[in-house]
Amino acid sequence: MTGRLWPGVDCLDNQGEKLEISRRTDYAIRLMAALLKNAGRPLSVKEAAQMQDVPYSFARSIQHELTKHGMVKTVRGARGGMILAVDPKTLTLLEFIEVFQGPVSVAICLSEPGWCPRDGCCEFHEIWGGASQLLKDYLGSMTFSDILDGKTVFAGGIQREN
Repeated sequence: MTGRLWPGVDCLDNQGEKLEISRRTDYAIRLMAALLKNAGRPLSVKEAAQMQDVPYSFARSIQHELTKHGMVKTVRGARGGMILAVDPKTLTLLEFIEVFQGPVSVAICLSEPGWCPRDGCCEFHEIWGGASQLLKDYLGSMTFSDILDGKTVFAGGIQREN
């Protein structure tokens, strides 16, 4: 994908490397939110998917991954479903994202040493490292409970309106 930063200046998307939350991670976050809102009662994958506008096929796959990582438990039976297996008051958004996507970083050179031939002599390496740390600190500062209770402060100190 090519885009325009300023008139006459092209930018490339770095061979698909983007600083963004994947669709799968976004869906997983939404399923966790549905479970938290369900107050400890079992919730079927189908119901969670419908509540959060997640395609059912994605939700089934994500449910298996959430179970594998110990974030949810499954309860069998007619009144079964998924239940949170982690404390939403301690699970941070950063921890969750890193389970689904790996290390959070604004530049591939920070997460894959030796990837760049300028490793060790790049003038911008410290800048990217600082930006990554700010992002990690921000995402690590909020828990799922904080987010769903409206107790988050967006970057720049702006409080979310409920």
